Amino acid sequence: MIRIIAFTVSLFFCGLAVAEKAPQLVLENIDGTTFSLDEARKKGPVVFDFWATWCKPCIKGLPKIQALSKKYAEHGVQVLTINIDGPRNLPKVRPFMQRHRLELPVLLDNTNEVLKQFHLAGVPATLIITSDGEVFYKHTGYRPGDEKKLQAKLDELLAIEKAKLGEIENAEKER
Repeated sequence: MIRIIAFTVSLFFCGLAVAEKAPQLVLENIDGTTFSLDEARKKGPVVFDFWATWCKPCIKGLPKIQALSKKYAEHGVQVLTINIDGPRNLPKVRPFMQRHRLELPVLLDNTNEVLKQFHLAGVPATLIITSDGEVFYKHTGYRPGDEKKLQAKLDELLAIEKAKLGEIENAEKER
């Protein structure tokens, strides 16, 4: 028993602890279509940015998220926003996006259930989900410069996924 505990502790301290798995999500898009995280992951990593129309830091961060979306789209990264305004404020979401010239997809989390599933306390919050369905990066709040951290994490993830793809291709060639 002591060996098992020691092994578990050593894994934790070596950074090999089990990563957080993203829940299976199916959300309604503001345009009425349905979004499935499982389907989206097949195309590559997914970035979620949680926000609300009343959140001042969200208003500052969303243009930065949009810029990253445009930059990383060619690398297969999908950037989606998740609005947590309740049903009463839903009519404000589309005009908000237009007023701030935001063209990002907007998913709806009217009950904050998705926010809770990811163990997030509030907005703004940003997540990166790998194509394997693991939560790679989680950040709450927004300060100028946070987009640079997000960009560095996306670069890191893309390098890891490229290396994995290379390993798979090499393994297939060896067969």
